Amino acid sequence: MGGAADRWAQRQAARGIPERILRDAPADPWTHDAADFTPADVPADTPSRHAARALAERAAAWSCAGASVLDVGCGGGDAVFAAAWPDPSPVARVVGVDRQADMLAVFAAAARARDLPYATVQGSWPQAAGEAGRHDVVLCHHVLHNVVDLPPFLDALTAAARPAGGVVVEMLPEHPLAWLDPLWARFHDLHRPASATADDVVAVLGEELGIVPEVRTWERARRLPHDAAWVARRLCLPEDRAGEVAAALGDVTARTTTAVTLVWTGRT
Repeated sequence: MGGAADRWAQRQAARGIPERILRDAPADPWTHDAADFTPADVPADTPSRHAARALAERAAAWSCAGASVLDVGCGGGDAVFAAAWPDPSPVARVVGVDRQADMLAVFAAAARARDLPYATVQGSWPQAAGEAGRHDVVLCHHVLHNVVDLPPFLDALTAAARPAGGVVVEMLPEHPLAWLDPLWARFHDLHRPASATADDVVAVLGEELGIVPEVRTWERARRLPHDAAWVARRLCLPEDRAGEVAAALGDVTARTTTAVTLVWTGRT
């Protein structure tokens, strides 16, 4: 790996939770509640949605048929169903890849509600790439900060996109839980290193794959803080300390509203 990929891997690995903290955690700090990922009927109007929609329209026009869209780390499918909205839609089929079966159940229910042909693949990327197949558009939103070995992940995203379409990645400028770093220091005396960044992803794409993505930085709507019980779980603390966490949240800087969209074309 080149310098950018090494830097990404080192920063990501260094932000892991130490075993001394994990072994005393009352619940898995990484698991998400699938109910929180039900896609909105009317999606947010973002640069990511516009980019995905434009790629789907181009692919559909090229093939004289609807576009096939793959959502990697799909959750409930917010990204892919945003691209398919509104009708008339260029999207003819959607495929979701996720590690959690309950997320895929939400994805499938949302596809049925929208009368969209769909398939699901349970597994991790890039191991699931072969089963997922190639598609006109490949989406991957808020997943990269869960990845340590970035080059094969990005390479598989690129390989999954047909040349008439492309890849759309959405992420935050830094790790989405970096805003909790002061609380790790407060409750565990754990001082987190600097986060890997969206700029690091751009550098890895260039050094490892020879890709120069289009980069769009934008502001999303401010989101309400997570409740203290949710934060306590992420901090590997028991629920009975939620009151302490609630008090500490008042001293934490608000989460960033900045987001980054990366767009590049598929592979021939």
